[in-house]
Amino acid sequence: MNAVARRAHAPRLLLVEGNDALRRGLQLLLTGQGYQVHAFSRIKRALAEPLVLTASHLVIDHVLPEVDGLEALNLLQLHGWGGRAVLMTTCYTVNLRRTALRAGFAAILPKPFSDANLIEALHGEPAPT
Repeated sequence: MNAVARRAHAPRLLLVEGNDALRRGLQLLLTGQGYQVHAFSRIKRALAEPLVLTASHLVIDHVLPEVDGLEALNLLQLHGWGGRAVLMTTCYTVNLRRTALRAGFAAILPKPFSDANLIEALHGEPAPT
């Protein structure tokens, strides 16, 4: 299979991160891991693109300019999205973890995290409640 065909069959991933440098770094990492990455700084920009609802994975920051990551996941779900979601946060608490898991996140990653932790969160089993 050639590179174009592989890219066409790669899983789609929606990345929403307000920090430009971090977003670009994560986009490069995840593209290197075989994902078709659709990266945005704001969830409302992402929702304007029909392809994002076909993404199988979501990696999203907790703190965003328009709405937080929990609200953003809810917006995606209201539009019919139902993939595996990973929340990144600098404000990790047990209460946030509990709330995020109830909202539908499969994993919560406290920043800073390793590349391996992110890849494991995308592929791993759902986090225990």
